[in-house]
Amino acid sequence: MGKKLVFSALFTMTNEKGEIRTCNLVTLKAHSQFSVAVDNVRDSLQMYGHLQPKVAYTDNLADKVFLESGFPSLCEDIKPVDKYGHLEPLKIPPSVCIYILNKASLINNALGTILDDLFETDNEQNIVVGFDSEWNVEMSGSGHITGRGGTKVV
Repeated sequence: MGKKLVFSALFTMTNEKGEIRTCNLVTLKAHSQFSVAVDNVRDSLQMYGHLQPKVAYTDNLADKVFLESGFPSLCEDIKPVDKYGHLEPLKIPPSVCIYILNKASLINNALGTILDDLFETDNEQNIVVGFDSEWNVEMSGSGHITGRGGTKVV
């Protein structure tokens, strides 16, 4: 039996059309795990005369400096947040309910309810639900992955 591979993160970059430019399954969220991929995307865009990215999305603010160093174009024409400091902070309205569901059956029931309501009103509508999951990775003293814990957050 072969060794079991454990991945703790997925690093994906798409273009403005949603086409995948690079997709890497990585063992850690460390930038060293996907810095070569960022360099290759930047270099291939330049080689073929395409524009460098102007916008990037990440769910981890720690990626900001890494992405800006890989794609200097992300720093062009940026308006500092202070410029909009007079605006009220965005708040979730009291009419919006947040539910914490900790069982697969509860999540399935909630999504089923949404789908039932959606399709009753218009069969042409689509709904997209995105999930992210997080878990602890067990590391040896030498930095090798020895296993993973159960899913902690979805």
